[in-house]
Amino acid sequence: MILGHRLYGNGPEGVVLFNDWLADSTSWDPTLPYLDADAFTYALVDLRGYGESLSLTGEYTAAEAAGDTFALADHLGWERFHVVGYSMTGMVVERMGVDGEDRLKSIVAVGPVSAAGVPLSDEERRFFLDVVVDDDRCRELADRITGHRLNRRWQEVKLRLARETRTPEAARGYLDMWTRTDFSEEAAKVKAPFFIIACRFDQPKFLEEDMERTFLQWHPHAELQTIDAGHCPMQEMPVYLATIMEEFLHRHSG
Repeated sequence: MILGHRLYGNGPEGVVLFNDWLADSTSWDPTLPYLDADAFTYALVDLRGYGESLSLTGEYTAAEAAGDTFALADHLGWERFHVVGYSMTGMVVERMGVDGEDRLKSIVAVGPVSAAGVPLSDEERRFFLDVVVDDDRCRELADRITGHRLNRRWQEVKLRLARETRTPEAARGYLDMWTRTDFSEEAAKVKAPFFIIACRFDQPKFLEEDMERTFLQWHPHAELQTIDAGHCPMQEMPVYLATIMEEFLHRHSG
């Protein structure tokens, strides 16, 4: 079983770009024209139940996703490579750093969930469960995560992606992953260079101060930058995200 993926670029450095909870890896498509395709080969990877992996079922855990990705890297012939987690897959790349640190050249986490997860109240959990099936709740989440700054068409695009690029079973399974998993006691094992990108107009629990209380506590040498975007900078400001992300990747290549 190999995770579904698309390749972009033909450079010598391999980079995995992951999907988030709301959509598959096509969220990254607006960023692709601004990436250095001569220096890097990007694998846009979909976890089980999303996008190119829509038909794949599983346990929907961080450990499973990490193992699946290392298997994909083996399939691609990548002994050492870079990973970029986005939102819930911030937890996945941190898990990869714990489980196979010697294989990772660097880790980037965009608007990420940390190894501690994001614990939810019963009311908050009900909201996210509703998002899986209720279109208005999904639109509300799209508006909330971008600071109520973007237009109605944005909400419709996010709704379409949520309905067409993931299965309800995967959405519910990964919701448990990023809200009920905590391996923070292992996080200090991660030795790979780490770059965390926080978004100023994101929702609470994903802001700069949250990154400082989690990632920077376990990875004191990690870099943290806050940018003027909501939760989806690869769609909101793709040129700038590509620029700062690749500056970090270039420094840790070779």
